[in-house]
Amino acid sequence: MAITRRNFLDRILSGGAAIVGAYVIYPVIRFLIPPTIPLGAQTKVEVAAVDELKPNTAKFFRFLDKPAVLVRLPDGKYEALSAKCTHLGCTVSFEDTQDKFYCNCHGSEFNIDGTVLKGPAQLPLQQYEVSISGSEIFVTTRNQHA
Repeated sequence: MAITRRNFLDRILSGGAAIVGAYVIYPVIRFLIPPTIPLGAQTKVEVAAVDELKPNTAKFFRFLDKPAVLVRLPDGKYEALSAKCTHLGCTVSFEDTQDKFYCNCHGSEFNIDGTVLKGPAQLPLQQYEVSISGSEIFVTTRNQHA
């Protein structure tokens, strides 16, 4: 069977449409299906010693293969947060002189406890569970989705 010009163009356009469709559908599917905890990722990690952090200071670490941060609040309590901005997932930095987190990508700002101070981010930083055993501070997941 000889391939005509019309058949050739139909196949090229169909293939291009399939590729474009895949590029559109894949992000939608990734958005609708929440990610699971990565295989081999520890769901409980030792982060710091109890006396390691002073009030209003932060320590960054890896948790569930993502950046996270342990913060000692002004009242002496500890808070563990994801260090990924809820706007587009950039890693936030801690401004210790202003006691807030700042996203360098688009300018979102978060309070020391992870609440949104300034957008474009709409959601607070994800929180993790903090526990103290002896003189060590541990961080664990609050639920099964990271």
